[in-house]
Amino acid sequence: MRGAGKTWVGEVAARALGRDLIDADVYMTEQVGQPLGDFVAEKGWPAFRAEETRILKILMEKHAQGHVISLGGGVVETPEARELLKQYGQTQGPVVYVVRPTEEIMAFLDVAGRPPYGESNMDVFTRRAPWYAETASYRFFNHTAPAHRSTSAPTAYPTVSAQTDRSEVARFFRFVTGSDLNRPTSLLPPRRSTFLSLTFPEVTPALPLIDEITAGVDAIELRVDLLAEDGKPVAAPKVPAAEYVALQLAALRQRTGLPIVFSVRTHSQGGMFPDNQADAYFALLDLAVQLGCEYIDLEVGFPEDRLAAFVARKSHSHVIASWHNWSGSMAWDGAEAREKHALAVQYGDVAKLVGKANTMADNFALRGFVARAAAASDVPLLAINMGAAGQLSRVLNTVLSPVTHPALPVRAAPGQLSFAELQQARHLLGEVPARQFHLFGAPIAHSLSPTLHNTAFRTLGLPHTYAIHETDAVNDGLRAVLAAPDFGGANVTIPLKVDVLPLLDSVSDDARAVGAVNTIVPVTAADGSRTLHGDNTDWLAIRDLCTAKLPAGARLTAESTGLVIGAGGTCRAAVYALHALGLATIYLFNRTRASADAIVGAFPTRFNIVVVDSLATFPGPAPTVIVGTIPGQATTVDAAEASTLIHLPAELLAAAGGGVVLDMAYKPFPTPLLSLAQQTPGWSAVPGLSALLVQGFYSFEKWTAIRAPAAVVEAAVWAKYLA
Repeated sequence: MRGAGKTWVGEVAARALGRDLIDADVYMTEQVGQPLGDFVAEKGWPAFRAEETRILKILMEKHAQGHVISLGGGVVETPEARELLKQYGQTQGPVVYVVRPTEEIMAFLDVAGRPPYGESNMDVFTRRAPWYAETASYRFFNHTAPAHRSTSAPTAYPTVSAQTDRSEVARFFRFVTGSDLNRPTSLLPPRRSTFLSLTFPEVTPALPLIDEITAGVDAIELRVDLLAEDGKPVAAPKVPAAEYVALQLAALRQRTGLPIVFSVRTHSQGGMFPDNQADAYFALLDLAVQLGCEYIDLEVGFPEDRLAAFVARKSHSHVIASWHNWSGSMAWDGAEAREKHALAVQYGDVAKLVGKANTMADNFALRGFVARAAAASDVPLLAINMGAAGQLSRVLNTVLSPVTHPALPVRAAPGQLSFAELQQARHLLGEVPARQFHLFGAPIAHSLSPTLHNTAFRTLGLPHTYAIHETDAVNDGLRAVLAAPDFGGANVTIPLKVDVLPLLDSVSDDARAVGAVNTIVPVTAADGSRTLHGDNTDWLAIRDLCTAKLPAGARLTAESTGLVIGAGGTCRAAVYALHALGLATIYLFNRTRASADAIVGAFPTRFNIVVVDSLATFPGPAPTVIVGTIPGQATTVDAAEASTLIHLPAELLAAAGGGVVLDMAYKPFPTPLLSLAQQTPGWSAVPGLSALLVQGFYSFEKWTAIRAPAAVVEAAVWAKYLA
């Protein structure tokens, strides 16, 4: 519908997919040679609709690959166009219905500037809504109202842990096109994975808790059967309204980018969905497909023809084929377990079998079943026992273990443990041995990295510790730390980011391109031997922050440019990150020309690095993305200090009209560059401490294979910094 936000969504989606965006209205205007309002006034709506359908055919034929096509909201008025769209969605690619709250659309359409319909906007929307749903293979909810954000962190800085509207657009369109399915490439051992089982009857009020309660998990299970529009716990089996479910899921997507496990648990399987409502059950599962859910729970107790039919239309969603026996009568060496597992393997990308432990021996019987299943099938198996006696089975399970959190109203199942409790239990069993992590470099006495990582370890129940190892040279002491049996990993800062390279057995392609490492990861092979792998997460932090913090009014296009100030060690990571953003030109400013020229020579010519001698004017379009990589004390916004410091003129930001500034310097806070951005309309200012956090989160995940609890860590680090 007009006003749903197709232009903005289309631009972000095209950027995320690396495709060109075609606006059908613009294309049609060019084809008819006059404004569309004039065309309608001159020839009428029927002629407009006929031309619109002709344009649709042209776009489908000439731009069938490598594009995002934004269609006019009235294209569904024509039966022929609807059939074309349905056929396209079934055979060629995604057709996405962009949904926005009706009241927001109506408010937007009150603004003049488009051809009048000749009837009320609401009447038009009411007529078209079923056609949008009929022709679309997916739905994207474009919520323009801000999602609930955590207020636990100081407000003087931009948070790095919050989900952004852009990131959800990118996730959705990458998922529906199959370019990024937003889930682990493998769920098989030795990898361990978990999901949090949400039990809120209404998700929206709980959104401020999401960052805290999802710490460490790989996915979130949305228990659809527990949702209730009145916000009260479901007391009897009922069918939740599809629109309410969609809105709750959309709100959750605003708050987190974690994969969603969409579960509708029937009453006989321990849930609150009626057992006799199969049509409504599969209608909700179809909704999950349309909304781009990464995982969908499918109970194998339904007739096989219905199971097969749903699997045939699941698109990119992975099916968790499940069976729950709450009675305690299912023997893991019996016929029921074998039969239900065979069904789960046949219809699921993941098999899930849940029984109930009457004694501790039931857990050992389950492990025997898992071993036999692994030998017979490579379909990942989630197999656990419920009840207090079954908690050991949860500790030993490796595939998408369901976990709870103390902040949830109830546990989703008896015996469910929190993520931290799982890690503590695994440590006691010897599966998570205590490791020592380090920061190498000098001077580092006041580094915030120990606060970052020790907070993460403590929050997640991990037995590890992180400490500084101050040295300005590679020496025997550093080598001894690397060789220690309990060495878990290390960060590396100046002046050792290059000097440690000879100590490593391998280096990532990114680190090699940047020319420095900041993360060392020990890799243990199947035979127990260990090697050291070097990586660089600095550039990832710069890339992510410059993408996430770009203001809504600023856009990155094929002609956009960036600027890096400084030619030291961090400069190389910044250049590499800006190139990854697809910027046409990367300007480089440094007082010493020879150092800037050395940076240019270190990268391929396709990076198009242009050295500039002024920060007031540029040889091409002014930069939209600016990264400062020099000490904050070396810059000034006062022209009178230009003889001793690098002067940052107002023209530096004013020329582009908006963008994002990331200053890698920590102090002073804010730096002169950040202050200039804060004072210039249209610009977003991101401090260096945010980059420290993001690169640390990446390092943490490379060491532990667990996502860092970003919100908790961020609050702790800023509190330490501002103290």
